Amino acid sequence: MSDEPRMFTPTEPTDDAAAGPPAPARIIELAAGFMVSKTLFAAIEVGLFAAVAPDGRTPAELAERCSIPERSARAMADLLADAGLLVRDGGRFRNAPDAEAFLAGRGPFDLRPLARYWDLVSYPTWRHATEAYRTRRGLRPQLDKTQTEAYESAVALVTAETAADLARGYDFGPHRRLLDVGGGYGTFVKPILTAYPGLSATLVDLPEVASAVAAEAADGPLAGRLTAVGQNIFAEPLPGGHDAVLVANVVHLFPPEQIAELFRRARAAVAPGGRLLLVDWWRTDVAPHPSARFGAGEFLMISGGDLYQVDEVADWLGATGWQFAGLHELPPPSGLIVAAPA
Repeated sequence: MSDEPRMFTPTEPTDDAAAGPPAPARIIELAAGFMVSKTLFAAIEVGLFAAVAPDGRTPAELAERCSIPERSARAMADLLADAGLLVRDGGRFRNAPDAEAFLAGRGPFDLRPLARYWDLVSYPTWRHATEAYRTRRGLRPQLDKTQTEAYESAVALVTAETAADLARGYDFGPHRRLLDVGGGYGTFVKPILTAYPGLSATLVDLPEVASAVAAEAADGPLAGRLTAVGQNIFAEPLPGGHDAVLVANVVHLFPPEQIAELFRRARAAVAPGGRLLLVDWWRTDVAPHPSARFGAGEFLMISGGDLYQVDEVADWLGATGWQFAGLHELPPPSGLIVAAPA
């Protein structure tokens, strides 16, 4: 009988040479991972996890509730059970605890918007990953309306937790006017203004985003305290007269030369004695936090960005009129870099 490894026979990885040659099963599992991802996305799209009852469902019952063929329901359920998201119980399938909590729409928060973003926006872009890694250029095309909605929903989900952490973790009390650069729909600035009634803010983003923020602010509790300005942050000077400049989850989107230009523009806009606040997923040692390990690739695919080292950011700050004042911990994978005018 041959001692050669078989391609589809699972084996546990080992460093013991006496155990014989390694098997390729782990590599095959990783390389075929896109099949699991796309099956997961399809299951979310048809509502499979939401259709599973506490005592489980048969493939026929899932098929009826999801309006898909029974063979498709069985194929989905088998693959997702092997991936650990469903649990086989005789001829029935139940949600695993994490799937029930985050994919069925009945738990503490809903991960389905993030999965929809990965399916509609990230996945098509990652098809060109080899070119992006070779050229360091972002390759994501212009998003259509459905993709834009998926993107905005995912960003809101991912950033809301960090925004709340920042509002609790940094003392905005000494500041009076905050400039939020690339602030999107106000995910970061709104909880800050809510927590600090003496603070006013200006949010800068693309005109279509700023107009939506302005319309909402005019009729809401932040009326008179939140101003929205629509502009390209690299084409026009940033609004001046602010004693704090917030750049949250923006630095990772740009290559180093654009980051330096952004820092110069922020330096020109800040009042004497002000602060620059950079919130992002930073590399603080050789490896990124496990939660952010996909970040470097995703930011590259989007627009040529990266997951940047704190020390290289400090160098860019020093070259653009700032003095690095420290790294403040936020719940991982995020961190807050604070800089003062040099």
